[in-house]
Amino acid sequence: MAVRVKIRVKSRSSNKSLEITVLVNGGAESTKPCIVVDEDVARELGLWPISHGRVLEVEEASSISEAVVIEDSVELELIGDECEVLSRIKADLVVQRELIEPLITDATIDELGIQVFGDISATRQVGFAHQCLEYSDIRVLIA
Repeated sequence: MAVRVKIRVKSRSSNKSLEITVLVNGGAESTKPCIVVDEDVARELGLWPISHGRVLEVEEASSISEAVVIEDSVELELIGDECEVLSRIKADLVVQRELIEPLITDATIDELGIQVFGDISATRQVGFAHQCLEYSDIRVLIA
């Protein structure tokens, strides 16, 4: 089951921002909140090319690739159906070449308060706690 949410990504240095749809990927692990994007998104935020950053080796299911971590460089806002901000956190921007789809990691999912409920045969839900939003076959609950 693939779950996607809308995130507003704001550069903390350039004050540029973008709204993008990201994959909620609990299998992508990180020690702190981060969003993984390609070079084009980083460039639109004014964060690419960079003069500093940490190179990270990324282990995927069938390969190992490299990514650049730009620490504490962005603020992420989880956006609801009515364009309201549901939650907000500071995060690292991870830039990975040839990335097919932007994604958020397990630590980011937890910090934003996202919980995914349901099984293949049931209604899929992305939960926050109390308020409920409908996204086709996904239900979003908000703290």
